[in-house]
Amino acid sequence: MAAAAGKITTFIDATRARWALAYAWLAAMLVYGIAIYVASNDIALWINDIAWTIAAAAATFFCYRTARQVERARQAAWFVISFGCASWLLGQLHWNYVQLIQKVAQPFPSINQVFYTGFAVCTVVGVMLLPEARQRSPFTLKHVGNIGLVICCLALTVVLGMLEPALQNRSLTPLFLWIGFIHMVIVAATFLSTLSALWTFRWGSSWTSMLLLVFSTGVYAVSNFIYAHSLLTQRYLPSDAINASWLAMFGLMAAAAYEQAWISRHDPGDMTQKMQSRERWLEAVVPALLIIIMVVVAIVSTATLTPRVIWISASLFILFALILGAREAWIQNESQQLTDKLVTANRQLQIANAELRDSEMRYRQLTTELEQRVGERTTELKRAYDELEGFSYAVAHDLKAPLRAINGFAHLFEQELQGQLTERAREHLGRIRNGSLKMATLIDDLLAYSHIDRRGLQANLVSLPTLVDQVLGHYNDEVQRRGIALIVVVEPMTVRVDASGLALALRNLVENALKYTRDTQGPRIAIIGRRNADGGMLLSVTDNGIGFDMEYHDHIFKLFQRLHRDDQYPGTGIGLALVRKAIERIGGRVWAESKSGEGSTFTIELQG
Repeated sequence: MAAAAGKITTFIDATRARWALAYAWLAAMLVYGIAIYVASNDIALWINDIAWTIAAAAATFFCYRTARQVERARQAAWFVISFGCASWLLGQLHWNYVQLIQKVAQPFPSINQVFYTGFAVCTVVGVMLLPEARQRSPFTLKHVGNIGLVICCLALTVVLGMLEPALQNRSLTPLFLWIGFIHMVIVAATFLSTLSALWTFRWGSSWTSMLLLVFSTGVYAVSNFIYAHSLLTQRYLPSDAINASWLAMFGLMAAAAYEQAWISRHDPGDMTQKMQSRERWLEAVVPALLIIIMVVVAIVSTATLTPRVIWISASLFILFALILGAREAWIQNESQQLTDKLVTANRQLQIANAELRDSEMRYRQLTTELEQRVGERTTELKRAYDELEGFSYAVAHDLKAPLRAINGFAHLFEQELQGQLTERAREHLGRIRNGSLKMATLIDDLLAYSHIDRRGLQANLVSLPTLVDQVLGHYNDEVQRRGIALIVVVEPMTVRVDASGLALALRNLVENALKYTRDTQGPRIAIIGRRNADGGMLLSVTDNGIGFDMEYHDHIFKLFQRLHRDDQYPGTGIGLALVRKAIERIGGRVWAESKSGEGSTFTIELQG
């Protein structure tokens, strides 16, 4: 509950900060309305001029501040809009001087219209400089229709609202008449161009700011028409409600700038869905709004309707209807084409789904067949494996039994003929016994090598120092007898590993080191265990024995591959092959580094 209340409070505070200027402006307009209501006409003139001046100055300030705060792509647009507000402010200051200081009534049109027209032009240019309006989107017949509808509305508004009053006012010279006419066209074009921009381009997070600009220019256009019409018909009063519209116009302009600055400081999130909804809304509302504008102007202008105005207006209404119909027909055609493409794509998708279902069924059938075949092959492999295991043990038993007999009878023969055998005969008997013992050792090593693949892996947490001590305990007598300098430096660590496989590999490496340091003066063996950078384990066995040439590195890890004669260093050629197979079986790797005559280092690496 507290978290929800905190979120609500944060949302309310953010909303207040976002619309603080709008609240303040509404309050100022309320004070203005009360002051105008209670003041006389002379005082109302001062109140109007001062209020208009302050409003234009405030709008100029907020637009300029926004230009300094928004991203670079929007700065030029808001600088131009602020320049337009400043142009209006200059025109208002001139108005104040003539009306309040010189006490001269302002004609319509007057020199001030130049500055007010500058406001209109700058507003249109600023909107067109916004990044959304500069995006290069395809220009279609719908956009042509949008422009045509806006131009028809503009022309009809000018004809209905201004043509006949201007022509009937005999006090205006043709020059001033044309200046006023051009000014009103520009004023109307300001609103319709901003409305067209909102209607045509894709506005993301700047939607609210642009909508406020449209409202501002709409108030500007309506106010100018009503004001100009009242001046031409000589009905204008300082206390007219239309005077408040200038404050509303600049309030909306300042609010648009303030909103854009606020948006630039906050992340709007994903606007895709909102943009699509707004585009659909505009497509429905804007044509209706243009029709409403034309109808309202026609109703307001009923007193000045003449056959000439009626004929021109009717022609423009008909043209508007034709453009609207052609535009809607094009939109419907595009919609139908999109619908046809969607139907075609949906049909293709259904076909693809059917093919996918068929493929899935075939895949399941193949999977079932494959599983059956795998099961059959697994059964056959297990049967062959069991037969091979039985065969290996049987072979080992059958081979070792005659070897034991050979060794035993050779020993008995030597005992019985002791003293009668020549030196050569004893030498032959020794070779017989050594051969049988070597053959038995070879059979044991081959069984151990084949047993590695058959034995199951049991990974447990093992203390590495303890495992190393257990392995070295079997060789204490030989180490002491030969005076070997044994160095053991193993970091206290616990590793998850198959202890039997690691112990088997370490025993063979230690035996290898003991064997090849046999003829070395001052034999030395070092066993180092430590963590590596990846959190794994490195265990190395280093000796100062005879070593080997590194070109034989891969050669020594293969079965029955030896670098020395059996009478020099007895062995079966299986030990290092056994080490590599055992280490790879538990997920590690082993390698050697050596120089001939300088010893060797064998390293086991296990991943963490």
